[in-house]
Amino acid sequence: MRPPTQAVLFRRENGLSHGLNKVKGTSQPGRLPSPRVPLLHRTKDTPVPNATPTLAELATIAHTHRCSVVATHHRRVLLDDTTSPLPFLGVRFGPAVKAVAARIGPADHRAIVVAVNRSGEAIAYDPTTDRIDSDVHRLTALDPARRTLGLATRPCRRPVWALANLVWLDRVLAAALDAPLGEPPHWLELRRLHPLAEAGPPSSPEVLAHHTRHQPTTWAVLRTGSIEGTITWTPIRPALASWFDEGSFARHCFASLPDLDIVVADLHELLGASGWRRVLSGLARP
Repeated sequence: MRPPTQAVLFRRENGLSHGLNKVKGTSQPGRLPSPRVPLLHRTKDTPVPNATPTLAELATIAHTHRCSVVATHHRRVLLDDTTSPLPFLGVRFGPAVKAVAARIGPADHRAIVVAVNRSGEAIAYDPTTDRIDSDVHRLTALDPARRTLGLATRPCRRPVWALANLVWLDRVLAAALDAPLGEPPHWLELRRLHPLAEAGPPSSPEVLAHHTRHQPTTWAVLRTGSIEGTITWTPIRPALASWFDEGSFARHCFASLPDLDIVVADLHELLGASGWRRVLSGLARP
C-alpha cells in the first residue's frame, strides 16, 4: 500500500505564514511581504512514490510552468507566487519538504531558475543558454531558497559602515527632493540624517566619516538589534530579519536600497558642487 502523502499547507497566524507538515503537525513561522498567502494551485504525484525529484527536474518544472516548485518525497507542488517580489521570501517549510526551485528575474521565459535541496546542493538553470550550473554558492538569489529550508547562507564580506553610507545617502536624497527648488538642505540638517550620527555638537564631514568607519557594530549585532527593535535604521522589518541569517540579512539590506550610481548622480545635481563635496567627505571609506 502506498504510504500517506505528506502535503504542505499554509495557514496564517498573527501576520505570519506557517509551512505546515500535515502528517507530523510541525510548523515554523516566517513573515510574508504580502498579506496574500501563496496559492498551492497545482499538484502532481511523482511516478515513483519514494523518489524525490532531482534539482534539474525541479528547475525544468519551474521554468516550464513559470512558477516556484516545492518537492516532498511523494509530491511536487507548484506555487503561484507571481505576486511576491522574491519567491519564498519569509516562508519556512517543515521537514517534509526536501527541495525547492524558484524563478529569479524577468517574469518570462528568460528567468533564471535556482533549485536547492536540504543537503545544501544547488543549481542554477539559465534558459537562454539551456545551461545548468552547479557552481552557484556565491549567487545571492539562492538566499531565499536556502532560508526557506532553514539552511545557512554565506557570510557578507561588505562592512556594516557601507550599509550606513547607503542609508544616509538615501535619506539625504529624500531630504533634497523635499526641499524647495534651488534651496538644498544645509550640512547640519543632512548630518542629523546619518543613522550613526552622534548626538551633541555638530561635527565636520570628516569627523562623521571617521566615527562611522570605526563603529564596532557587526552584522550579528545589527540583525539582533533589528529583530529586537533597538536598531531601527535598517531597511528590514523585524520578522523578516529574524527569518534571515546574518549573511542573507546583510545582502537583503543592500538590495533594498536604491542603486548607488543613480543616487550619486541625483545628489550631485540637487545639492550642487559644494553641498555634494560635504556629503562625499562624510562617507566612510576603507
